[in-house]
Amino acid sequence: MDLVPGWRLPLLPEEKMIKPDKTVDCVGLYCPMPVVKTRLELEKMTAGQVLEVIADDPGAEKDIPSWCQMTGQEVLGMEKKDNLFYFYIRKKPD
Repeated sequence: MDLVPGWRLPLLPEEKMIKPDKTVDCVGLYCPMPVVKTRLELEKMTAGQVLEVIADDPGAEKDIPSWCQMTGQEVLGMEKKDNLFYFYIRKKPD
């Protein structure tokens, strides 16, 4: 499924788990809060660090990758387990 035209979000196989530097919990929050909390947390991090975002808002599946593409953040992958989305984002150089 294309989230942004011409762009696909990689799914993470179990054996390639990414070790995040920080985690932000957006469970129970709805648009635009998962993107807002992601932006605020990335502002505190240094370039190259990895942020894990956990969300249950179905809109986050498209919103977070789209925001990352617009701002130059690198989406390393996404997992969906039950009703939760796990995004792994590497902060871009400042």
